[in-house]
Amino acid sequence: MLAPAAGITDSITRQIARKGGADAVVTELLSSEALIRNCPKTREMMGFDESERPIGIQLFGADPENMAESARIAASYNPEFIDLNFGCPARKVVGKNGGASLLQNLPLMEKIISKVVNAVNLPVTVKCRSGWDENSIVAVEVAKISETNGVSAVCLHPRTRKQGFTGIADWSLIRKVKKAVNIPVIGSGDIDSPQKAKQMFDQTECDAVMICRASFGNPWIFKQTKHFLETGDLIPEPDIDIRISTALEHLHKSIRKHGEWYGLIRMRSKLCWYIKGLPGSSKIRSKLVLLPTEEDVINLFNDYRGQLKEIDYETRGHQENPSESKIGKN
Repeated sequence: MLAPAAGITDSITRQIARKGGADAVVTELLSSEALIRNCPKTREMMGFDESERPIGIQLFGADPENMAESARIAASYNPEFIDLNFGCPARKVVGKNGGASLLQNLPLMEKIISKVVNAVNLPVTVKCRSGWDENSIVAVEVAKISETNGVSAVCLHPRTRKQGFTGIADWSLIRKVKKAVNIPVIGSGDIDSPQKAKQMFDQTECDAVMICRASFGNPWIFKQTKHFLETGDLIPEPDIDIRISTALEHLHKSIRKHGEWYGLIRMRSKLCWYIKGLPGSSKIRSKLVLLPTEEDVINLFNDYRGQLKEIDYETRGHQENPSESKIGKN
């Protein structure tokens, strides 16, 4: 599954992930308060393309009645499921008593879950962290509350709110949750390769895995992971043609939806992710953030593609130290 990431996993990114092999996706987290107040931006963020199915709409908030009402609104868009976020560590979410802040108030969390489950006829899932800090690990309790109140599956990112995205995810907690409940358990955290996904399945016995940061600019990780789980073999990394063509496809869809200026602004960091780790990519990134049009980006990327292929040709010709100095000069 593609994990939801605020400001990143928009509709177009989810479409690319599904094309890359993700079995399911989830929207960015949406404010229940904004939804019930009919905020146009939040309503737009809730929209999705049919190619994204199966998809869940993720909600956050701290008022049980408002969460139930926002769930009814989300259900009217006919997703496959509604996801409740009790894990987001962002200050602006926690400051409104949403996301991970509910890990400090399990009775309120239970009221929210119960109200939402009873408000919609769709499956409801819960995504949470292990606890507020190392002294208040509540993952098992959250999973049990979720199951008791009719939740269909629970996803655990086994870091505390205090950890943010630092340190190491404690996969042993996923195993404990799996042992404690009978509903499906989804594992998340530190999966950056097909091998890591298999390790999580083996160590935790979870039912599914959710991949986040490792998929940024790398939607092929889903197909690679499924192939590795099925065969034990690794699919080769995508070549430069696939990387560049996918990046430009992503850019084109963004511009078609948002217009050239804003569509390009939204894509600058994502375009950089597609070429991360390639020779001379830092020079390309420094140019990329200054380009004002789609045509400029296409020309830059196509020139870069040609330069990389020339380097590869030289390498195959057994040149001992193929020069990368030409990259980014044009």
